[in-house]
Amino acid sequence: MYQKCVENYPHNWDKSCVQQKNALTKCSEENVGILKYVKEHCSKQVKDYDSCLSANQSEPEKCIQALKELYFCTETTSAAYRQQHQPTQDVTAEKK
Repeated sequence: MYQKCVENYPHNWDKSCVQQKNALTKCSEENVGILKYVKEHCSKQVKDYDSCLSANQSEPEKCIQALKELYFCTETTSAAYRQQHQPTQDVTAEKK
């Protein structure tokens, strides 16, 4: 959204796209941890997929298996991250 806004308002994007910029900033702040975590835990799958795409530029469909492995890694890893980083509830606050 932010990029599209900047493209649509090339001469005054800094004033016209404040809302989109704020949304992007909030999204990044909330999700950067998970991105870093996935990148660390799926680095082999990312590398394998990138290598496959580089080797098969004219036939990217040959990389479907590598893409599936990357997808499953990111899904599993992001679920694990979310589970580890769930907000804990204050039991004493609930009793009051």
